[in-house]
Amino acid sequence: TKLELSWDQVRTKSGLSPQEIHQIIDSCTEPKSIAEIMKLFNWSNRTKFRNKYITPLIEIGILEMTIPEKPNSRLQKYCLTILGKQLKNQS
Repeated sequence: TKLELSWDQVRTKSGLSPQEIHQIIDSCTEPKSIAEIMKLFNWSNRTKFRNKYITPLIEIGILEMTIPEKPNSRLQKYCLTILGKQLKNQS
């Protein structure tokens, strides 16, 4: 399988702006909770934030959960996958 994504592919598949994608990728070099990531965007609604930002990036393989077997855990954090790290290095 191909282990490469371009910025255009990520933007198209996620529906997020380049600034939003960069902001999340730059913040998730170390595992972060959804609350920590939400602060970057001044969001307060966890569900809407997860649906708009986190889920699309997980689906295309940019982010991953630190506890995938418990997606709703209060200890859940998100970090970059190998693809996410490659994408970060492209910028």
